[in-house]
Amino acid sequence: MSKATENNAPVLPEGVTPEMVKAWKERYGENKIKLASLPMDDDGNQFKDVIVRVPDRKVMSEVEKWLDKSPEKAKEIMINACLLSHKDEVKADDGLFFGAVDAVTKLMPIRTAIVKNL
Repeated sequence: MSKATENNAPVLPEGVTPEMVKAWKERYGENKIKLASLPMDDDGNQFKDVIVRVPDRKVMSEVEKWLDKSPEKAKEIMINACLLSHKDEVKADDGLFFGAVDAVTKLMPIRTAIVKNL
């Protein structure tokens, strides 16, 4: 898991600089950039920290377009669009890839409406 610094901010993954995070926040939105810890083994003893972004409407539209026809392509689209760091390493390992898919899926901004009879 990610360790925290003294001011309770998470430690950035190796190869990620504060400047990169600032640029991503400016591009995608202040609250849209997240740190995800992907399990590297089945026991959850080791984790790979990566930076992901919350999928927007455009990404979700592309993913949904392919979901029924080619679920593999839909997942690739999601990872290509939303995984911001360590993309090559994650895509090369099935466990990390599916962990990243799970992380981004959990970030989908889906809210449940309350519907009432009139």
